[in-house]
Amino acid sequence: MSGRGSKSGLSYLDQSNTRHISADYSGPVLVCDIDKTYLSTHFSSFRGLMAIPFELAIDKEPIASIVPLLRALRRGPGPESALTPLYFVSGSPVQMRRVIEKRMVLDGIDFDGITFKDQLGLLLKGRPRGIKEQIGYKLTALLLYFEQIPPTARWFLFGDDVEQDADVFTLFARVASGFRGAPLEQWLRTHRVSKKDIRVIFPLVERLPVVSDPVDAIFIHLERGRSPESFGDDRVYPTKSYLQTAFVLAERGIIEEAAVGAVARDLRLRGASDAELRAQADDALKRFSLSESVIEL
Repeated sequence: MSGRGSKSGLSYLDQSNTRHISADYSGPVLVCDIDKTYLSTHFSSFRGLMAIPFELAIDKEPIASIVPLLRALRRGPGPESALTPLYFVSGSPVQMRRVIEKRMVLDGIDFDGITFKDQLGLLLKGRPRGIKEQIGYKLTALLLYFEQIPPTARWFLFGDDVEQDADVFTLFARVASGFRGAPLEQWLRTHRVSKKDIRVIFPLVERLPVVSDPVDAIFIHLERGRSPESFGDDRVYPTKSYLQTAFVLAERGIIEEAAVGAVARDLRLRGASDAELRAQADDALKRFSLSESVIEL
C-alpha cells in the first residue's frame, strides 16, 4: 500500500506509506509513537478535539532531545545517510495530520509513513471508549506495516508509558512470530479490545506469514515515571530521557556515537545540568550494561 488510506477494515484508521523497501532488506525499521513520545499532545477530551483545527505547527512542542535522536536514526551509523525506514503510529486524531506533518518539516524529520486515528469520528459514532483504547488500533497499524515490509527486517519500536505501548509492541512481536488463534483472542479480550477490532485483526493476522521474532528492541520513554523494574521483557528499554535511548542505540550500532553528543547538547539547551546528564549516564550504564565508550557527554 502506498499513499493514504487503509485496507484494515477499521474505518477510524488512516495510514500512509510512500516507501517501497527491497524484498531482500534486512536492516532496521523504525516505528515511533507521536503523543508523549515525539510531541507533547493533549486531545482526549471533546474540548481538545474541537480545538484541533485552530492549532499551529509552531505551537507543538517536541519532547526534549527527540528531534536529534530521530534525525540520527534516519541517517544511520555510516558516513552517508542510510534513509532508514521510519514510520509513525499515533493515537493522534487524523485531523492533526496537517499540523503534525508541518511540525515534522520544521524539525527536519523525514519519514515514510504515518498512521492516525479518527477520534472525532469515533465520538460522533457513539464510540467514546475507542478514543482511549489503543491496543486494537495500534496492533492493526503495526500489522499493516508488517505486511508491507520484508520479513527479514529488524524492528525498533519507540513509545511511552502513558498509553500501553510496551504491551502493544510486545504483542506485535508475539503475533508476528506465531501467537495466533484462541490464545490471541483471549489475550485481546482480557485487555478489553473491542469485538469489532478483534473481528478486523483476525483476518489480517491469518494472511501474514509466521517469522522469527522481528523485534530487536522496544524503547519506552518514562513520561509518567513508571518504575523501570515493572517491565518484564528483556527487549524493553525503559529510558528516563532520550539520552539513555541514544546510549543504547549507539552501543548497538544503530546510530553513530557522535549522535549521542547532539542529544546531550539538546538536553543542555533545555536546561539539563551536567550533573543531571551524568546521573542519567550512570543509571544507563547500570541498568543496560553499556560500555563506557558510548557514554560521551
